[in-house]
Amino acid sequence: MTTPVQPVRADQFTVRLDHRLNNKQNLSFYYYFNDDHLVSPFAVFEAAGANVPGFGSIVNERFQQWNISHTWSISNTTVNEFRFNYNREAQRTFQHPVFTTTVQNSCPPAPSWLLAAFPSGVPCFSDGTQANTLGIHPNLGPQHEGLPFIQVSGGFTIGNNGEGELPQVGNSFQWSDNISKVVGNHSFKFGGDVRRQRFDQLLYFDVNGEFFVDETSTNSTLGDTAFSDYMLGFPGSYGQGSAQIENVRSTGLYLFAQDSWKIKPNLTLNYGLRWELNTPIADASKHVQTFRPGAQTKIYPCKLDPNIDASLVAQYGSTDCSPTGPAGAVFPTGLVVPGDPGVPNALTQTYYKAFAPRIGLAWSPGNSGKTSIRAGWGLFYNPIEQLVLEQFSAEPPFGGSTFPFNTGFNTPFQDQGGGFTYPNPFGLSQLGGVNGILNPTRGQPTDWAMFRPNTLFGQFQPHMRSQYSAQYNLTIQRQLTNDMKLEVGYVGSQGHRLLATHDINFGNPQTCLDINDILGPLTCGPYFSDSEFIIPAGSVTGPNGLHLPYGPNGPSVIPPNTTLANDVTLVGLRRYSSPQCDPLSPTAAGCPIDGIPVFSSIFAQDTIANSAYNSLQASLDKRFGKGLQFTAAYTFSKSFDQASSFEGILNPIDPRISRSLSAFDARHRIVLSYYWELPFRKFTGATGKLLNGWAVSGITSISNCQVSLRSLPRSAP
Repeated sequence: MTTPVQPVRADQFTVRLDHRLNNKQNLSFYYYFNDDHLVSPFAVFEAAGANVPGFGSIVNERFQQWNISHTWSISNTTVNEFRFNYNREAQRTFQHPVFTTTVQNSCPPAPSWLLAAFPSGVPCFSDGTQANTLGIHPNLGPQHEGLPFIQVSGGFTIGNNGEGELPQVGNSFQWSDNISKVVGNHSFKFGGDVRRQRFDQLLYFDVNGEFFVDETSTNSTLGDTAFSDYMLGFPGSYGQGSAQIENVRSTGLYLFAQDSWKIKPNLTLNYGLRWELNTPIADASKHVQTFRPGAQTKIYPCKLDPNIDASLVAQYGSTDCSPTGPAGAVFPTGLVVPGDPGVPNALTQTYYKAFAPRIGLAWSPGNSGKTSIRAGWGLFYNPIEQLVLEQFSAEPPFGGSTFPFNTGFNTPFQDQGGGFTYPNPFGLSQLGGVNGILNPTRGQPTDWAMFRPNTLFGQFQPHMRSQYSAQYNLTIQRQLTNDMKLEVGYVGSQGHRLLATHDINFGNPQTCLDINDILGPLTCGPYFSDSEFIIPAGSVTGPNGLHLPYGPNGPSVIPPNTTLANDVTLVGLRRYSSPQCDPLSPTAAGCPIDGIPVFSSIFAQDTIANSAYNSLQASLDKRFGKGLQFTAAYTFSKSFDQASSFEGILNPIDPRISRSLSAFDARHRIVLSYYWELPFRKFTGATGKLLNGWAVSGITSISNCQVSLRSLPRSAP
């Protein structure tokens, strides 16, 4: 046995310079530098790494900050403050795997008995052919590839982190200016703030692929454990992503005005108004996409490539896969990109109505000055973070994003029965790829059929609003003795329009049940949402009829106990599985001829969630003699939400069902802090500067957390 080590190195320094220009003006400069190097034995990014050593990650980070501030006392009652801030975040090596090689070289050496069975070489995530059409071929090279991520349910996980590495460089600029003016009992302050953010990042998401061995394979050894399926090579499903470059840009403008009005010596009222404009984050390279039902992209027209889709070209007798072409069934109706009609670079609207009023009150009753009562309420807006746009990265046509079901380790794009194959678009130069990264030319045809079934993880809805919360508090402070203070308060907040994820193309569970009523039990079930079903003419619908998830006029229902006049063809059981498909057509018009739907899940990000936080907070401060201070704080709180982050997936049928305790909910929290100035004798001069003022301090935190479990509809296929 070995104990993995985690080497860490960090260097940090700061520089500050203050200069008094004259009696009324001061200039200040501050610089911060931090350089970190970390080699972790376990890749924990997004909690998606292996649980055994050997697949760690490397992080090299450098953070720098420049601050310049200028303060000008215009008069005895007027002061102007200007600040400029520049932050640079360089993570050129972020979560880079410790172990890298090509996927085909990631397997351990084969034993002699296995080499004897494969004289030309034992396949390693390869179908054994030179093109390796059914195997894994990211084409990113040995610096970024490695062992695919393999999860064995109830057991181990091995392989490089499926979330991938994310080298990035971020630059943030901020200019702010405000002016303060005292007029009688009023202290006015108003100003503005402009911010510009630029993040250039390269995401390697799931580039080696990942296998889920979870006993869902049709060849699973029922009654045994997932280890048997692993040894036999029967994963339940497979997923693979791609690498892509994003150049994220956003701009913010903030204006405010406030007043502190001293109504009485013991009563002060603070009130103000803030307006915030946050432009939606956008990819300057336009390597993002979104979904608009019924819309058709004009930027990337569809044309089948005979070298890639020879079978489809032969079956359709044409390479024209435009919406009205012979092969139009594979056209991704609904998928659009920046530049298509009605689709801005940021994919959603800019919200201009983010007004944030705020009010606060401070009152000291009586004349003793030992009691203080404070109350406040305000609205606070929160812009969408840059990390969100990573959900949109490397998706069709800028990368593959498919999750085949019931495939093999060496042939993850072929059904275990051998009679059904999935398209494998990963790393193909024919799709506009260079070094495994797709960059199709705008205006040029794209072979959209290769990306089916499209799984889309990031889609901004067109009319998103700014996230905001209403925060409020009421606190009472009381000086108990000359050296003891007690504070008790209520603090709460309500979050509105919070960003969350929901699947707008979830499988229709009722259709699956209806198919079982017609064709027999177990014909349809979990993981069958992207399967093809042909219900023959003469079949009789069950007691609930047959719910068709799509058609020329949208979803419809064939009544119960109806004898079908024609075959009913369903290529996928989702609302937008095959947008052109007419299930009731005698010729299956518009239905993909190879049985592969156009779309799988479509996860949309939208500002539709909410949250609530309520807490009782109390603290006691005590100063003892001889430089000893002690603070004890206690918080009793409860937090509810529908999604604790933008990655939280809401119930697709009724988002309200997702409301539960927050992932970060901590009912009880105790914090103890203490400070003791060491009782050494005082020195003067240079000796005093070195030896005086030494102290010991510490903080101890104790809390309990709740575990919140969320689930999607139990009957969803």
